[in-house]
Amino acid sequence: MALACPRCKESSQVLHLPEFVRSLPAESELREKYGEPAEYGMQWLFPVAAGALGVVALVTGGLAAGLLLLAGGVGVGFWLSHRAQASADARAAWLRSLYCRRCPALFLPEEALTA
Repeated sequence: MALACPRCKESSQVLHLPEFVRSLPAESELREKYGEPAEYGMQWLFPVAAGALGVVALVTGGLAAGLLLLAGGVGVGFWLSHRAQASADARAAWLRSLYCRRCPALFLPEEALTA
């Protein structure tokens, strides 16, 4: 069963996006436009260091500074983990995407029409 583009309804020009990008020459502008999203490298150094300094500040009597550092470390860690998850989701969607060469449309397989 072939999948057809939801925009132009053509099935002969629908390609799997990663395969299409790999088939392009290295200097192609389309490689940059449709290339794989960058992987987000999670950096735990700042949140862990802020949390450790917050614990040290709490133990040594700096209640306000300790709570501020702990809250900041948790907040930054939460934000970084969401960025990493968003990057992973974008990469997973890219791996599943289809591309129509006839009417340059990008779509997921569940959006495609069956031909």
